[in-house]
Amino acid sequence: MIKEINQLNCKDHLSLKKHCNQRPFQMLNLFQSFNSAGFTLMELMIAAMILAFVLVSLLASFIACLDLVEISKNTSIAINNAQNKLEEIKNTSYAQIKNNYNNIAFNVVGITGKGVSYVDDTNPELLEVMISISWKQRNGRIIGEDLNLNGALNVGEDTNANGKLDSPAEIVTYIAAP
Repeated sequence: MIKEINQLNCKDHLSLKKHCNQRPFQMLNLFQSFNSAGFTLMELMIAAMILAFVLVSLLASFIACLDLVEISKNTSIAINNAQNKLEEIKNTSYAQIKNNYNNIAFNVVGITGKGVSYVDDTNPELLEVMISISWKQRNGRIIGEDLNLNGALNVGEDTNANGKLDSPAEIVTYIAAP
């Protein structure tokens, strides 16, 4: 059937007579319109620029992810240090908590940083204890308001004007009178 159609087309169209002896569909060369010589220099340059842009973007994303991983790790270490300090405070007699831990700086383990504890005794039956830890990242960025990592509130460090050094690694809890 296909051969009959092919012969019919060959008889009807003079321009196809030279292809009449070929198999059906063999005369359709899909790649005739493409240049078989290869890519031009301009095409290669554009492809190289696109590839370079993609690789630089991926590298920048990878570096940003590494920074986020470091922040996450250091935040976990800081929160662990704050929890340890909170346990220390809870093991202190209620009457001594304000005197021993209000506005007291302490060293943290595992990161370059400083912690500070605050005790608010506005309500004598309930103490509010806040522990905040600030630290320095490997790239030099300071996380928290304690810009010089000395555990003391200095001029220009209290950005929200609450009279305390704040940080993303911060624990606030209440301790009731016995």
